[in-house]
Amino acid sequence: MAFWSRKKKKKEIADDININSTENILVQEDSGISGNSLEVIEEIANSGQEKFSSVDRKDQKRLVRECCESAMENDKQIAEAKKEYEKITSHLSDIQKIDRISGSERKELVDICKNIVNLVNERNRYKNRTLTITEPQMRRFEPYEEELVDEIKKMYSAEAYQKAIESDISNLKKEKQLLYNEQQEILGKQNSLKSMAKVLSALIVSLFVLFIVIYYALEVDMTFPYLGTVLLAAISATVIFLEANKNKHDMLLNDRKVNKATGLMNRVKIKYVNNVNMLSYNCEKYSVKNAKDFEEKWNEYCKMKEYERRFRENTEKLNFNNECLASLLREHGITDSDIWASQALAIIDEREMVEIRHILNQGRQRLRERIEYNEKIKAGTVQQIDELITKYPDMQDELLGIVKEYSALSV
Repeated sequence: MAFWSRKKKKKEIADDININSTENILVQEDSGISGNSLEVIEEIANSGQEKFSSVDRKDQKRLVRECCESAMENDKQIAEAKKEYEKITSHLSDIQKIDRISGSERKELVDICKNIVNLVNERNRYKNRTLTITEPQMRRFEPYEEELVDEIKKMYSAEAYQKAIESDISNLKKEKQLLYNEQQEILGKQNSLKSMAKVLSALIVSLFVLFIVIYYALEVDMTFPYLGTVLLAAISATVIFLEANKNKHDMLLNDRKVNKATGLMNRVKIKYVNNVNMLSYNCEKYSVKNAKDFEEKWNEYCKMKEYERRFRENTEKLNFNNECLASLLREHGITDSDIWASQALAIIDEREMVEIRHILNQGRQRLRERIEYNEKIKAGTVQQIDELITKYPDMQDELLGIVKEYSALSV
């Protein structure tokens, strides 16, 4: 089953993470996400999954389905993070292959990269531009040029979604607090009934004693007072019994509402953490602060590209050198040889190559944390499923059937 064998998957991720364990993972730069958001995500990530309170038999199937849906969402996030992780690992592997090029081929490679850098600098001097976008930012955008428009839309959607999730979390917290207050009120009523029952019992016993004393002292017929007291006791017992049953029913209904709110809170927390992680990762990946800053820099980038079209002759020379660079790199087994045209400076300047490694390692660290977080949440979710199944052995086949149904969907 896809999300049931969590131990095996955890081992696979651990092996994957250790592929380049000898590389230095540096301190992460400012991602552009607000300080308040980072504090909230840290609080939510550390809090983990909330436990369900007492569960009624009728709630078993619904709760197991909710847990299965949460586990499927974790699997989806892990798969996406692994795919991006493999891209970064491939790029780091290409850097290692480039570093191993030596001799005359190294000289040829450096000469081609110098030509590319010189042509780019020459073209920039001709432009007489007034744009504010920097060359490092241009180099950051160029490898992802075809997908940046969609990425900007996604970032705007993610920021709007983040606000909606924050609102949902706030509302769920308020709802849970109201439910807990309602629990206290029900408990207060129940305690009041107990006190009332004790007082009435003492009163009835006292009346019986009083009637006995009067009967023997004055020899007065106490039949009607006896009957009246018995009737009072019966009515009081009936009222107290009905109220106690009502409180019990209200408490059970309240528990179901708390369980539902808890399940929703767990799913919303997972969505919130994954959404903020995605925003943080994209801000680092594209060196932007937020969606608005992303769009502004993208517009500047587009204007810059428009200016570049005016210099056809220079561009043709640049393209020729780019093709030579890509061909040479392909001969040495570089997987993604095309992107190095925009990163030629890194091949001739070690500091630039170190910076690229730094950025890639930061991205991998973010992805590791994302994978580890989802594995942790998934493990907690599966544990809750185990606990729910164990609690009612007579429903084990039905609940395992639900698990198998979701496992088949996630394959």
